[in-house]
Amino acid sequence: MAAISAVRVASITPAGTDLLIGMGTANDLVGVSNFDDEREGTAGKPRIGDYQSIDWEKLSAVDANVLLVQYAADRMPGFVTQQCAAMGIRIVNLKLDTIDEICQAMMTLGGVVRETDAGTLAAAKLRGQLDTVAQGVKGLPRVRALVVTSDQDFSLAGPGEFLDELLTVAGGENAAAGLGKAYPAVDREMIVKMSPDVVIRLIPDGDQKPQVVEQGDKIWASMSELPAVKNHRVYVVTDWYCEMPGFRVGKIAEKFAECLHGNR
Repeated sequence: MAAISAVRVASITPAGTDLLIGMGTANDLVGVSNFDDEREGTAGKPRIGDYQSIDWEKLSAVDANVLLVQYAADRMPGFVTQQCAAMGIRIVNLKLDTIDEICQAMMTLGGVVRETDAGTLAAAKLRGQLDTVAQGVKGLPRVRALVVTSDQDFSLAGPGEFLDELLTVAGGENAAAGLGKAYPAVDREMIVKMSPDVVIRLIPDGDQKPQVVEQGDKIWASMSELPAVKNHRVYVVTDWYCEMPGFRVGKIAEKFAECLHGNR
């Protein structure tokens, strides 16, 4: 009987990388994306590319037999599929738009790396974290809020994606729900019309980008007519994972709850 080959995973999706590391299966990771931070689980690992460009020589050098990607189903580049087939590499395309899909991705990855229990436990842990957050705000009034992913062009977390779901779990009501797009960009007049009571600005690694935070501070301070600004309820979340549909989405929900309801 032929020996079962080891699973050697390369990832060009930081969220997929984070899920694999968070599940405790980082030993199976042999290559990471250009956008992955240097941290435990990624430090020192070859950078094999990103969604725009893959370094096929590096991918071959790490002897990967699985490639994690995160493309919309209709945007998978044909040449990636063809090249991976020629190299004997299995493509695992993760869909991570919603909480359910993130949990499913954990279980999928558990199967990929032959650690099904790790995937199941990770998904259950996330569900438990979110249930705890939801119970903590149960009975409290919903807070009308905006989650902002870019101060410069007023990009927002709209309905139907994981940040919107996390806001709901945390006791918020998304002021952008009526826009009908997952990540709409709006103008100043629309922000004023939505009249949020709380604004949560997401700036990954913002503690290392003080100028970006300060520029955003000035933009929001100039909108003194907003209830969130009047009442000093514009918050900044700077954790590196704060926009990532990865292993730490439960922590994002906790931070949203703190912004919306304080210590309760």
